[in-house]
Amino acid sequence: MRVGATIFNQNYNDWDRYEAEEQGRPVPNRAARSDREIFHEELDIARMADDLGFAAVWTIEHHFTPYTMVTNPLQYLTYIAGITKRVDLGTMVVVLPWHNPVRVAEDVNMLDAFLGSGRNVICGVGRGLGRREYAGLSIDQNEARGRFDESLQVLKQLLSTGQCNFDGEFYQVHGLHLRPQPERDLSSNLWCAGGTEQTVQIIAKHGVRPLTIPTTSLDIALANMRRYAQLSRDAGHGPTHTKLALWTYVAESHGKADVGAHRYMVEYADSALRHYELLGTHLKNIKGYEAYGAQQDAMRKDSSPFKEGFYRSHPWGTPDETIARATQLANAFGTDEIMFIFKYGSMPMAEAEKSMRLFAKEVMPALKELKPEPLVAEHRSGGREVSSTAAAR
Repeated sequence: MRVGATIFNQNYNDWDRYEAEEQGRPVPNRAARSDREIFHEELDIARMADDLGFAAVWTIEHHFTPYTMVTNPLQYLTYIAGITKRVDLGTMVVVLPWHNPVRVAEDVNMLDAFLGSGRNVICGVGRGLGRREYAGLSIDQNEARGRFDESLQVLKQLLSTGQCNFDGEFYQVHGLHLRPQPERDLSSNLWCAGGTEQTVQIIAKHGVRPLTIPTTSLDIALANMRRYAQLSRDAGHGPTHTKLALWTYVAESHGKADVGAHRYMVEYADSALRHYELLGTHLKNIKGYEAYGAQQDAMRKDSSPFKEGFYRSHPWGTPDETIARATQLANAFGTDEIMFIFKYGSMPMAEAEKSMRLFAKEVMPALKELKPEPLVAEHRSGGREVSSTAAAR
């Protein structure tokens, strides 16, 4: 199994100032800690991943809030390509409704040209959820599903052949040929996040393999992957592996790991709650996001299960504890690669580095030896449950 590292670029301690500013209250113009300082730290994580033997460096896309500050993941990874030597590079994800899909294909193709034959660019894509982001980019979120579906078809054509003909509601592409001419079929490097049943339906129909980023809960994520397996089989596609993002914190003792994991994973969950406005009411009125609207209703009643969920379900602890939980999740999700997040919330760089180095030394070798079976439609119970209670700490 491949083991990757993900860079997030969170400025968690700026959330109170940011929300006060958004509400029109007087606050300082700038964050107490510079966003650019955080960028430089995250670049060091990429360098460490390259030196420590990780298979890939991944990053994500978000806009306008302290949640994460990577506005163009393919641009970011192009820089990282120049400061690393061995790692593959992946997006988790490029949010397709925010982009022209032809430009996404061009950027993937350009980065692939820079990397040459020894390294890969893995293009993970998704649909996006944040109200502020859709509004700030002047895109009607009610159009998200249609734009995503069409963009995925255009992108798949271009990555497969370097050519595209497509007539849709949002995109019309005729006789297009990419330059520089692609050297190979890149469609096998296309993966897609399936955070809702609606998105899962689209990617299963088009035979795009699933990428799991559990921003709500691992149990919901696993249910979506099981649904993907059923729909993919019904569409005539065979079993497939998934790729899975997980948060981790590794320390020499359970007690030390417990303190760090609880603090920073709860902070991360809090940042997701605030960025996606999961205590609001707006999502149930947006086409294609009704499932998230139901989650908003539940979280307004009690958000503590969400805030504690990462801590209770993701792999952390001593090296042995982390191996055990990560193995359980890898087998449950049928994954061929786990992308671990080492720095999140307000975690200082020194803590993230210590955890990451211990992980690389004592956890990663065991995980690389794993060979999880692909995700198939028949896996519905028993051995693939992921509830945190199964890994009582």
